[in-house]
Amino acid sequence: MFTTIYLGFQALLYVGLAVWCTVAPDGTSRAIGFGLTNNSARSEYITVYGGLELGMGLFFLLTALNPDWRRFGVLFALCAYGCLATFRLGTLLFLSDVGTFPKLMLAVEISMTVLAGLLFYRSGD
Repeated sequence: MFTTIYLGFQALLYVGLAVWCTVAPDGTSRAIGFGLTNNSARSEYITVYGGLELGMGLFFLLTALNPDWRRFGVLFALCAYGCLATFRLGTLLFLSDVGTFPKLMLAVEISMTVLAGLLFYRSGD
């Protein structure tokens, strides 16, 4: 049950982010420190932050709805969040003047990694 909730939350999160980043790319990019200096940059931002996140959201939704796929959804979350947290920690250790948002995201990514790890371990029973 908790695995389904976790995967469903991931689905809602990523679909919501995809929509937000697609309909308001200038505002969302500024919020994370990106400057969309031309339409090539805007196209890339919408593609990655809209398209890729929508794909991730749909994947999480499919894995939440299909009991046979849930372990794969959790494994994907474990890999994705684990890598995000690792790279983010590296940037926080080696770059100066990093704002508050990346630090908050590190806490979220570590939490999601730990939850995914626990769910993956538990699903192996």
